[in-house]
Order: sequence, then C-alpha cells, then structure tokens
Amino acid sequence: MVRPLDPKLMASSLHENERKIMRVLNERKAATFEELSLATDLNRDAVEKACAWAESKGIIEVEKRSRRFFQLSEEGALYAEEGLPEKRLIRMAMEGLTEIEALREAFPLLNIALIWVRRNGWAEVKDGRIELTKEGVEASTEETVDERIIKRLSLSPTGEEELEDLMDRVSLLLRRGLIRSSERVEKVARLTELGITLIPFLEEVEVIAQLTPEHLRTRSWTKAAFQRYDVKLPAPRIYPGKRHFVSQVIDYIRRFWVELGFREMKGPIVELAFWNFDALFQPQDHPARDLADTFYMKTPRSGRLPDPELVRRVKETHENGWTTGSTGWGYSWDPELAGRCCLRTHTTSLSALAISRLREEDLPAKFFSVGRVFRNETIDWNHLIEFYQTDGIVIGDGVTFRHMLGYLKEYLERMGVERFRFRPGYFPYTEMSLEAEVWVEEKQSWMELFGAGMFRPEVVKPLFGREVPVLAWGPGFDRIVMRHYGINDLRRLYSNDLGQLREAKIWLR
Repeated sequence: MVRPLDPKLMASSLHENERKIMRVLNERKAATFEELSLATDLNRDAVEKACAWAESKGIIEVEKRSRRFFQLSEEGALYAEEGLPEKRLIRMAMEGLTEIEALREAFPLLNIALIWVRRNGWAEVKDGRIELTKEGVEASTEETVDERIIKRLSLSPTGEEELEDLMDRVSLLLRRGLIRSSERVEKVARLTELGITLIPFLEEVEVIAQLTPEHLRTRSWTKAAFQRYDVKLPAPRIYPGKRHFVSQVIDYIRRFWVELGFREMKGPIVELAFWNFDALFQPQDHPARDLADTFYMKTPRSGRLPDPELVRRVKETHENGWTTGSTGWGYSWDPELAGRCCLRTHTTSLSALAISRLREEDLPAKFFSVGRVFRNETIDWNHLIEFYQTDGIVIGDGVTFRHMLGYLKEYLERMGVERFRFRPGYFPYTEMSLEAEVWVEEKQSWMELFGAGMFRPEVVKPLFGREVPVLAWGPGFDRIVMRHYGINDLRRLYSNDLGQLREAKIWLR
C-alpha cells in the first residue's frame, strides 16, 4: 500500500529558489522563465535549475511554446533615430522646401521618401514641386502607426501577440526591410495540483540549506528552518574518470598471479623466431610460421641468436631429438630462419626465455606474463591482429599435472567463471595437454577458452639442460571479459568508444 504524501514534509525539503518560483506562480498562475527571473531576482540559470527540480517533483509543469518576435533591422534602427524618410520629407515641405531639385541636393533619401508619401496620400508632385495634401499636413505633426511600431521595437524585441492589432502595418514594415522577425522557444511554468497544495506550507522564514559559522555565531539558525533532503530524488548520472576496463582486467590478473607467489616475465614484442617458435619445438615448416599467420619484420629483418650451445641443443633436438629420447622432426634446421625477427604470436616465448635463464638453485620457480601478441589474421567480430594474452609456468621436480588443474581452477574462479571443465587436448609443445571450456547458458553449449599442459622434454631439456616437470598455460581472457560486459564483437573490446567506456562497470572480482 502506497503511503499518502505528507505535503508539509515535502514542502520542508524544497530549495529556497523553488519556494520563490512557487510564490510567483501562485500569484500569476503562469509565467515565462524571463518573467520568473525578473520577479524573483534570480538569474536565468538559477531559474532553469529550480524549475527543473520542481518539475521532477511534480510541483510545476513546464510548457515549451514557440513565439514570433519582431525587432528593428539596421535600416530600421537608423530611422528610429533620424525619422522615417517620408516624415522628414513632408516636414521639409512644411518648412517651405518644396522644389524637387533643391530637395534632391539637400535630402539623399528623396526617392524613397517620394514613393511612400505618394502611397500614403500625403503629397503630389506638380511642375517640379511637392504639394502636400490635407492628410500630409496632418501627418506632419502626428505620430503615425509606423512610427509607434518602430519606437516600440527600438526599446526591445516584441512578441507577435503584443502587435496583434497592428499586423497589417508590421507586414508592410517587414516588406520594406525596416524590421525582421525570428522564432523563439519560450518556457512557461505553472503550478500543478500538487504544487497548489504545498503553497500553504511555504513558511516565510529563512530556509538553511548549509549551516555556516555565521549561523552558529549569531544563533540565527534557531529562528530558521532547515531544508530537508530527499535522497530518493532523481539525479543526473555522473561519469567519473576511470581506466579502460581491459586495463583494469590486466591489473587484476597481474595482482592475482603475484598473490600466488608468481614472478612476472617481461620482454619485447619484437622477438626472434628462435624464441617464438624453435625453442618451443615448433618445426620450421609449420603452417603457423608462414607469412599468412605471422608478422615478420622488414627492419630489422634478423637478429643475433643466443648462446651457441643453447642454439646447438635446439638445432639437434629439431633434427634428431638430441638426448631427449625423441626422433625430432627429421629435417635440416636452418639458423637463418631462426634468426628472423617477428612480432611475437604468443607470450609463451617469454616462458622459454625464462627457463633458459634458470639455474638448479632457482627451483622450484613460478612465472607469469601479461602482454600483447600479434597474429596476421583477417579482422572480424571474432579475430583481431593484436590482443592480450597471459602465460604462466611452474617448474620444479615435485610439480604434477594436478597442481596445474588447481592453479587453473583458481584462475577461472577468480575471473568469475562459474561453470567450466577440463578436457584432454593436443598442442605441439605440451604433453599431457588439456583444454579449458566454459558453459555458455545462452547457447546451451560448451565454449573453448584456452589450452594448457606440461612442456615436452624436447622443449625443457635443451633450455634447462635436463628434464624437469614444467606446467604451462597461456589463456587469453578476451572471451571472459566479453561475456562479463555483454560485448559480442571482439573489436569493441579494445575500442575507445566513450559511450561504452562510460557505461562499463568497474571490474571487481
């Protein structure tokens, strides 16, 4: 059941400017904003705000109406000072100057004046002279309708309704170009029934909206009323400055891995193919290494390969398996291809580099990375050439596949994924491998999120010098973020759409 409105309580919550406007409207029934400004001594902005507040509370209603206004043109303003040409002409004639030739020398506006004295029936031209009619003689001493209109408009623009009885002459002055018209939208306010019921409760006392030291010093607050504040009133939306939500997610992921004891790996986005592919036991004829999938640099085209001993181990692993127990890929490994520079296609290259720098005393160790990666793909709703990826590795003699399941479970739960599962998978440089999938309620199906696994001996032994278990994962987070923010086009995820950024909620997990 809706509680009845307490008018006294509502009146006590009104701002002083609202009270002033209501008192004026109670006397006048309706008033324009300009009239309210004059009657209340409030500037136009204050009137606009007060009326907006009052209208939102249902106390007043504001009607917009279009009015036609008239004002003097430049020529009309000149005539307002010097007089209409036709009036000046008949006055000169009254003073005895009637010869056309003499008038032409003395009066530059003679031609205009002659047109209008004839149309008004004030004079005739005979034998090179002007002869005034009876009407012309009378007009020389009287204020004409045209003069009254021009005089009035010289004071301020005037609405059409105020000149309603003179519109035939106004139309004539418009055609003469002495005045011009314009349309103006006016706002007219009037009290609603609710507003009328509040009038008796508008106390004629000072209403304090903010208590000041002066109020306390003079104790004037004891005789004043305090403005009540209604926290349920509608308020404008505030869009505070905030970081792009993808940046918020990146910071969150970075903080999450650090809290679990991981150290961050960082490296350049321009990488040697050696670290991006070869160190991860990816053959040099693999389709992913083609120009169709990878951005290769023109300048610099190639770089310096790392430690020759490390390069030798990787080379032999590719060619014959080295001492890993594998037969390798069985081809002649080309160091020139390994030295090509490319934009990294994944941050797993950082994992390979980190393993190569570890010593026995560093184990066990945990690393993560968050960074941009690049793929030479056709841009559409589901593919970009540049995006972010996070990688993680855990290396140590005691780590197992179940440890990885625990890390990934914690990661997904912290990212807000409620329903997920792990399935067996296959990837070139991990064995055992898994795929993480998330349940999509809208499609009633599972969607792949990322892959993970344990690095193969062909990856670890050439880099570290011996076989040691390494857990590795490289989840992107685009799809998780897209689902969280209701975005269905990957291109919008990284856009700088101000509307989207303003409306996007802060990433809190």
